[in-house]
Amino acid sequence: MFPILTRLGPFFVYSYTAVFAIGLLLSWGITHRLARQQALPRWQDAALAALLAGWLGARLGFVLLNWGYFAERPSQLLQLWQGGLTAYGGLLGGLIGLGTWCWWRKRPFLPYATLFSPALLLLIATGWAACWFEGCAYGAETTLGPLAANLPDTFGVFAVRHQTQLLGLGANLLLLTALAYSPTRKLAHSPTCKLANSHPFPLTLILANLIHLTLTFLRSDAAPLLLGWRLDSWLALLFAIGGGMLLQYGRQKKYSG
Repeated sequence: MFPILTRLGPFFVYSYTAVFAIGLLLSWGITHRLARQQALPRWQDAALAALLAGWLGARLGFVLLNWGYFAERPSQLLQLWQGGLTAYGGLLGGLIGLGTWCWWRKRPFLPYATLFSPALLLLIATGWAACWFEGCAYGAETTLGPLAANLPDTFGVFAVRHQTQLLGLGANLLLLTALAYSPTRKLAHSPTCKLANSHPFPLTLILANLIHLTLTFLRSDAAPLLLGWRLDSWLALLFAIGGGMLLQYGRQKKYSG
């Protein structure tokens, strides 16, 4: 793994930060291109609201999970350059930020969320890639196979492990490609399609979280446990259920309209 890419004078360029920054730029570029095809005014404001709230949520989630540490070192709460973000804190914060902006501007939530769906998947994939460089979210020990490799854990102990980071990266990129060519892209113009009453965003939320849920059972990095499951396993399940509820809501709204 390569946690540090290079050094610029007194500053270190961390691989996680660099890879995730590239993901953000690519996500913005993709969204900008897609926005040309849709009449969604002020989407940039909505995106910034989601990004800012997501960033704050990701940091807050990390602080809460490590409160014992930060309670003794409050000066480090805002030292974001040292890392410390959580994926589900970021996802929840981003959804709250986007929902709040839509409520404030009296805009429909699902069309904006659908516009940002490819960016969300790309950011998730980028997060897995960043973890591969950093060495986080590593897999549990297993036997040799095409999806296993000799990888270290947090303490530098090498063993044959599931390549969870690359599995997460590949699965989310495949999902991004599949949804890009899915009939759901033309739902608004195809009322006779069987999927006409669904939305790409709920499908994205469901499938991305099912991928994450599956991979949690292959991971071996430390995580809080609840009733025998990792906390992020429960969160993945809850967000997948939430996506299903959004999907049903979209269908009912389409029928009632």
